[in-house]
Amino acid sequence: MQVGKTQNVNWRSINTKQKNLIYLNLGYDFGGTVQVGYGRSLQVFRPIVLSLDYSIPMGERLLDDFKVRYGAQMEVFKWHKFAFTAKVLGNFRRFENDLVRMAGFGTELSGLVGYYKPEWHVAAEFGYDKSIVSGLKHAGRMKEIYSDVKDGWYQPSGGHFFYGIQASKTVSKSLEASLRLGATNAEGNHEDPLVPFYAQLGVIKKF
Repeated sequence: MQVGKTQNVNWRSINTKQKNLIYLNLGYDFGGTVQVGYGRSLQVFRPIVLSLDYSIPMGERLLDDFKVRYGAQMEVFKWHKFAFTAKVLGNFRRFENDLVRMAGFGTELSGLVGYYKPEWHVAAEFGYDKSIVSGLKHAGRMKEIYSDVKDGWYQPSGGHFFYGIQASKTVSKSLEASLRLGATNAEGNHEDPLVPFYAQLGVIKKF
């Protein structure tokens, strides 16, 4: 299933009159993906953005696989134009083929260190995407092939590390273009994906 990457936020371009963000991202993440989402910026003791997004792979059947993410990112530390950001998100994934339907809950934790200006930003990111529990429902064809297969919920043993860069450029007072590039690495002795990289282009609308 897809590795999660959180919304690209430039802390210096957010202002008190534009607390809402909607975003559209296109890219490669274990396959071609489309992502739409909404974010809300808050000023508590530190700047925080709450977000909810939905992504699907580009394929023949668009609604059989999807991912929903929800959570927050916070600017933890600021020094001149540099800042450190912490992100904590939960996710729900669904994947289906001719043999099995899988649904799972997981978490995504990451940190960024970057240089932020109102006109643009660039940051390095390192994170960990962990599947916590997955439910399997096998098709009749699978049970014919392997009669001992069992449906139910299981605790997976793996996860993925991801690391890369993100950047954005302010196009107008309410619009930004964003870019993400990076690589993934399976935890432990698990096999890496065939193409262990991700790339994403997007637009962010503030209002």
